[in-house]
Amino acid sequence: MSHTEQELRKLYHDTFSMPKGAAKFAALEEVMRHADALGLVEFAFDVRMQATSVFQHSWVPAKAFLSYSWCLAAYDREPERFGARAEHRLLWNIKWMIYSVHQFPEVPLQRAFDLLDDMERRYRRGGHSMHAVLQHRGLVAESVGELEQAQEFYERMDRTRRDSLSDCAGCVPSSQVRTLVALGRDEEAIRIGEPARTSFCSEQPQWINSELLLPYVRTGRGEQALEAHRSAYRRIRDNPHHLAELALNLRFCVHTGNAGRGLDLIERHLPWLGQARTPLAEAEFAAAAVAVLTALENQGEGELLLRFPAAEGRRRPDTSVTALAAELRERALDIAARFDTRNGNDYQSNRIRRWMAAGPIGESVPMSVFSVRAHTPGGDRVRGLIEKVAAATATGDAEGAARARLAAAEALLEAERPAEAVEAAEEAIRELERLGMTGDATRCQVLLARAYEQDGHRAEAVRRLRELLEKQHGDLPGSPDRPEWEATLGEWLRYGPEASRWYASAAQGFAASGRTAERLSALRRALLCNPAPTAVAELLAEAESALAEPGTPVESRAGLLHACARMLHHDGRLTEAATHLATARDLLAGASAAQSAQSAQSAETAETAETAELLGEILTALAGVRLRLGAPDAAEEAARAALDLTTDPDDPWNEARWNAVVVLVRSLRARGARTEAEQLMADHGLDEEDLDEWDG
Repeated sequence: MSHTEQELRKLYHDTFSMPKGAAKFAALEEVMRHADALGLVEFAFDVRMQATSVFQHSWVPAKAFLSYSWCLAAYDREPERFGARAEHRLLWNIKWMIYSVHQFPEVPLQRAFDLLDDMERRYRRGGHSMHAVLQHRGLVAESVGELEQAQEFYERMDRTRRDSLSDCAGCVPSSQVRTLVALGRDEEAIRIGEPARTSFCSEQPQWINSELLLPYVRTGRGEQALEAHRSAYRRIRDNPHHLAELALNLRFCVHTGNAGRGLDLIERHLPWLGQARTPLAEAEFAAAAVAVLTALENQGEGELLLRFPAAEGRRRPDTSVTALAAELRERALDIAARFDTRNGNDYQSNRIRRWMAAGPIGESVPMSVFSVRAHTPGGDRVRGLIEKVAAATATGDAEGAARARLAAAEALLEAERPAEAVEAAEEAIRELERLGMTGDATRCQVLLARAYEQDGHRAEAVRRLRELLEKQHGDLPGSPDRPEWEATLGEWLRYGPEASRWYASAAQGFAASGRTAERLSALRRALLCNPAPTAVAELLAEAESALAEPGTPVESRAGLLHACARMLHHDGRLTEAATHLATARDLLAGASAAQSAQSAQSAETAETAETAELLGEILTALAGVRLRLGAPDAAEEAARAALDLTTDPDDPWNEARWNAVVVLVRSLRARGARTEAEQLMADHGLDEEDLDEWDG
């Protein structure tokens, strides 16, 4: 399929809002191919530079090599065509290529050295500092076991001025700490790294916090290590790009005597191995996981059954601790052997073996929330439940301890401490499932989904709630009931066909239990979420059936009519859309008048304001439909009525008022009142582009 340039630019723009993943990668590659076919060289360059960043900061740096190489070759052929800004972007991105390329054993090591030489040549030619060059020479030297060279590059970099091509204030110390830890200089690593823990970029502060874990533990700073782990993991846990940092956090669990916590992380993140950004990251995660699993074997838990979440529609079969340890040990050593062949030494194999043999260092660091005496709001109840866990454990009441863990997780969530609730629920689930307490385990899974959502990790919350609803055919344990959870999942998904499907399913559940108002609300959301084209007719029919039910609240009926009208309008059924909107207007106009009369002697109620806001939206939509039906006078009447209802007329960002003004201007123009229309545009700061952008 071919595209025009305009279509291609829109397709490219649409990729900005897509989440990282296979669909976004494919869309960017499609834009590149068609840009090449149309001969849009500058556009193809810009797309590839953006794609290089997307690929590098996802888990497919191999794709970044290809897009970057194309851009570098194009620039070298015609530097004047792309300019100084393009050169700066290329010089910045070459650091990403060097950082990644040496982590692929299939790529000859000389390729990394050639890139470093090319980087230095280009930097010198442009009069730039050697700071970034020395940093990346040190990283490559450290990765192949040339530690004396790594130290030399580190010290030279430390004496070299920074400039605009140097990494940020968090990433430079992160690479320094990595080298210092390999050299055994822990105190210096902490001194260099700690100031960077407040830095932020796409890699920070999770990278620096993860690199500091081992020096913290080896120097007896257990509390600092625990805080760094928690801070790092909250930013790592939703993105496979951070697999290498996750490996460092797994090692922390082993070093501090928290193999159980490490197992939670393995069960959740093992599917990431299929998305490892580089073979080195894959080997490091596998080796760190082996250390965790070996610690559990030593505790007599080798036969413990592990279950893994589904990833991209597939789920890894259950396996035991011992079997998984053997599998990952072989995997890690195989990758390390490939690096040794490429590097000409056994540095990586020895390093990976040390990782797999890791054990506790110094005193254990209590990591479980059940070992903490909390003093924040809700602390008394939480402390009591923590003591109950300890007491039940001491008397051998494993089931009582597991239920107390679940109750503590609930208390933490009620106390608005979602991060701690996540940790408590994950620990409770492991115990409940081990004891075969299926009902309590499912209840805890529901709680965990809520905790993730409240802690700002919506993607993980969606994944967990979706799995529960697909697995459980009846109500989930606890309150609310299934239709409410389905509506909640639709809300968490926010937009798109899947969100619409869950809202539609919730509407059916509400209908079955006679909850008409909730049914109408769910159907309205299902229609507004951009349902799949094949689902629209069925949703509209379901909505008409719901609207025919007696006794439904006026606002619910009006809201659903409005949503139906939007679908009808989009489908070109303008007359039907106008009828629905007029009916909704009449319903709300009566309700608004009644509410105003009731509140005439007092301040306007929130309910009255909400009704007026919805009525304004409906009137604006009605004006737009009437305009398209060729009735500008009727459109003007509706637009003026909508404008009268909008609040805060001096707020330039009031979207409802802006929409009403735009459709009023277009109505005035349609009936020939251009002078009044131009004055209205001037009064509200509108231009022709604003009128063109409005889609009715």
